[in-house]
Amino acid sequence: MIHRHQLGKVPPKPHTTMYEGDKLLMEQCVSKEGFDGPFSILYFRTPPTDETQVEKMTVPGFCPYEIVEEQMLHRRHIRTQDIQVDGDFLTARRTTLVNDDIQIGICKPNQPAKHFFSNADGDECWFAFDGGGVLESVYGVLPFKKHDYVIIPKVTPYRIHPEGGKGTFIVFESSTNIDIPQEWRNRSGQLTMFAPFSHRDFRIPQELLKYDETKHGTGPWPMVIKKGDRLTTHIFEHFPHEVVGWDGFLYPVAFNIHDYQPRMGMVHLPPTVHTTFAGGGFVICSFVPRKVDFHEKAIPCPYGHAAPDCDEILYYIEGNFTSRKGIEPESISLHPAGIAHGPHPGTYAKSVGTDRTNELAVMCDTLKPLKMTKFADTIEDKDYHFSWVRRENDPRDSRK
Repeated sequence: MIHRHQLGKVPPKPHTTMYEGDKLLMEQCVSKEGFDGPFSILYFRTPPTDETQVEKMTVPGFCPYEIVEEQMLHRRHIRTQDIQVDGDFLTARRTTLVNDDIQIGICKPNQPAKHFFSNADGDECWFAFDGGGVLESVYGVLPFKKHDYVIIPKVTPYRIHPEGGKGTFIVFESSTNIDIPQEWRNRSGQLTMFAPFSHRDFRIPQELLKYDETKHGTGPWPMVIKKGDRLTTHIFEHFPHEVVGWDGFLYPVAFNIHDYQPRMGMVHLPPTVHTTFAGGGFVICSFVPRKVDFHEKAIPCPYGHAAPDCDEILYYIEGNFTSRKGIEPESISLHPAGIAHGPHPGTYAKSVGTDRTNELAVMCDTLKPLKMTKFADTIEDKDYHFSWVRRENDPRDSRK
């Protein structure tokens, strides 16, 4: 994703023999866009096709999820801080908003990881809200920190161990890819000097995953695969995630939102300047503490906006978001295409004269409308749409 990386041993040329003692290792090429996109080549002692059983599995609220059939067009506030579920990084996942390009979910694991998981439907981007941990994958071990984005390529077998045994994550799952926007790369693929981050900001696996009986058990070993929004469990008699080596461009990476280098101008710049990652039909943006507009008459608070082509969600992390009231950490706001959205009453004028914003949030803009799931409907603040017209001291005011 960032640059070519290698861990362990690989032969001098791809598609040639590689032995460990007298044993010929099995080469596996993981490639996108058929054979035309980025790829990595891995070398296994036991072929990764050596499965012994396949079983069905379901995680209600994730696979499968259900869509609310009748959804009136209005602004929404999903209170993910109210979620109470038990499970690990897989079984505690719940999907909240979906379209054909992206699924947006919340995961609050409070149990040890029981399976490895491989998403064959698309890339994933996990954002760690309240703590770090370790991602184990076939590409190696990748520690991550609080407020990290962790990008996991399609079909990567992995599992997540949050520090302290529990955590909170927002998860973006693409039906295509999640990558660095092309505008931040030069023609050689290097990140430009005007990009909002550098190669040095991205952390990648530095050690291979080694089988450990105390961590990985004695088998058989299940791996859950998601394809077509359905889960199947594939059983292996050998531990299937240890390789001798690999190289290529596909592997998990971690990037901390506090390493994002924000842009500012004389007057308010549109949120596209905060684009961090992009996929087919959507972008993911980072709002971080920063200096604001320096024109003497600038209004730092975002102006009202009618976006006929984009739905917008914001996931609030911490700080004071200048344009909203009644929002707390872990809230998701959805402002759909077709109706105007803008700052709450009082926030627009209050921002004049300020020189800094202290907000931390993740935004996702989608070209296709987002639909709310029945799970999200159970934790929605139903009064949010009308919070623009209700005033202070109104007993119905959801912004307090």
